[in-house]
Amino acid sequence: MMSACCYIFAWAATLLDQFAGLPVVGDAAGLAILVFLVREFPRQRRYAQVLFLVMAGIGMAGVAASADPEALFLAGWRRGAAYASFFLALTALRDAAETSRLVRRCGQHLVAQPPGRRYAALTGGGHVFGIILSYGAIDLLAAMVSRANRAGSSAERAVRGRRMLMAINRGFCVMNCWSPLNIMTAVVSTAVPAAPMPLLLPLAFVVSVGFMALGWLEDRLTAPPGGGAPPATTEAWTIHLRIVALVALVMLLAESGSVVMGVSLVAAVTLCVPLVGVGWMLVQSWPFIARPGSAGRALAVLRRRASRYLPRVSGFRGEATVLASSGFIGVTIGGILPANALAPLLGHLPPVAIPLLVPVLLIATGQIGLNPIAVVALLGAALPDPARLGVPPAALAFACMLGWGLGVSMTPMSASAITTARWAEVSPWTICTRWNALYTASALLLGWLAIAAVHAFFLPA
Repeated sequence: MMSACCYIFAWAATLLDQFAGLPVVGDAAGLAILVFLVREFPRQRRYAQVLFLVMAGIGMAGVAASADPEALFLAGWRRGAAYASFFLALTALRDAAETSRLVRRCGQHLVAQPPGRRYAALTGGGHVFGIILSYGAIDLLAAMVSRANRAGSSAERAVRGRRMLMAINRGFCVMNCWSPLNIMTAVVSTAVPAAPMPLLLPLAFVVSVGFMALGWLEDRLTAPPGGGAPPATTEAWTIHLRIVALVALVMLLAESGSVVMGVSLVAAVTLCVPLVGVGWMLVQSWPFIARPGSAGRALAVLRRRASRYLPRVSGFRGEATVLASSGFIGVTIGGILPANALAPLLGHLPPVAIPLLVPVLLIATGQIGLNPIAVVALLGAALPDPARLGVPPAALAFACMLGWGLGVSMTPMSASAITTARWAEVSPWTICTRWNALYTASALLLGWLAIAAVHAFFLPA
């Protein structure tokens, strides 16, 4: 319970820092998330333990080389706490979704679709829901399908469950290529400040649709024959409008909060999502709450839900390790790298090869646990002005955007892989290096074509 309290304190302190501008409180949030990771270290899986030790060690090397090590150390963990707090906020929707009757009905309808249509529906759902809910989209949709995936033998349920979970996972991962509400946009904009992001975001959306189409095609070509008739359903597609309305509510509250309170959209989402989750829980219990003594009954419902939720917070240790460590290393190493660190290595390559190598770099570094957040931040710090190497800034930024989505789909250390693996009851390595390998290879080829086209279009006349 003490670990859970540290994580929740980090979330609350991060919000106070972001909304009130109190760096001291932000520093406290960073220390709290570090305490959480240290306390949970013995209960981590081996890969998470190695990831934490390696990334913390590299980050501490950067701290030791800094002119102001204490300030850099605190700034690194403050960033890590912000990333981890964002994820914790999203888990409130997962908790509400797991007990929602509406979720069960939506899941039954999605599962009842013919295989091709079902994959398209789920990958589109993972993509759209992920825009606002980030990693929470996987939990939200996985809760839907796991509740509804009950028909057939255990082998049939396993195959059907795998295909549905991979549809959700891939739809979510390629959302990272273009969504303006994703942390990718802020990181890439900072790393390549000369890039025309308003133009690149729609282009990346078109490519992400192509990535999802490749996933659908791979599913159709590799699906086992037959598979049995889908379970019957009497629901119409309109049943999903309520879930869409939930997403729209989060978007409206976050956008409004960001504008009215003058904070970042990420900070507004970190605040709004738990409020929407609590409201959803109360709506589910409305027949009970509506009886006489509604205030006391509502408090009783919240106490029961809190007693159910708090013990689960420590279970998010894997996701917190990935996010917090990436934030820490991105700040600590990025702050000490010289501006022209990569110029001697890249100056001899053909200009177009530089952006083409970025997705490969993001996929490769993902295999050793480096999150795209850290890698892109380090690229921005180490790479000189790309125009000096004959690379249009737009092409470099576009490569980072597409590579981000492909890297997330292939790294077993990402929160999306860890979350998907938890629902599939397999290793994250199975999700990425086995189930996603063929899909990512074909998507990389499409990404290369798109990057080369953007590079040619933005070359000076």
